Amino acid sequence: MASILLVLGFLGVVVAGVTVWPLVAASGERKTAEREATAVVVEPRPCGQRAAGDVVEVRIDGKPQRATFDGCGHTRGQRLQVMVPTHPSGQLRVGPVKDQATELEALAWRTNIVLVTLAAVAGGGFGMLLGRR
Repeated sequence: MASILLVLGFLGVVVAGVTVWPLVAASGERKTAEREATAVVVEPRPCGQRAAGDVVEVRIDGKPQRATFDGCGHTRGQRLQVMVPTHPSGQLRVGPVKDQATELEALAWRTNIVLVTLAAVAGGGFGMLLGRR
C-alpha cells in the first residue's frame, strides 16, 4: 500500500511540474523589451515568395519613423496594432501584437488535460487500494 501511495505522490509532483513548466519557460522568453503602438501603412506590398513586408509609419517617442511590418497585403492608410522595440536601432522591423488570450487559452487547455489525467490516475490508485481490502 505504501508503494502505491509513493508512486501516486511522485506522479503528482511530475504532473505539477509539467503543468507549471510552460509558465516558467514563457517568463524568460522575451529577450528584447517591446511596447505596443499604432502604425499606419504607408507603402503596401503584395504577398508572395519575395515579400519584404509592408512599409508602415509608427510614432516612437513622439517622432514618426518608417519601419518594415512583418506582414503583407494591407491597404494604404490602414491602421495596425504593432509591437515596437523600446530602444530601436538600425533597420526598424515591427510585428503584429500577439494575442495573449489565445496563449492563455492554450495553457488552460493543457492544464485541464493534465489535471484530468492526474485525477484518473489517482482514482485508479484509490480503486486499487479499495480492491485490496
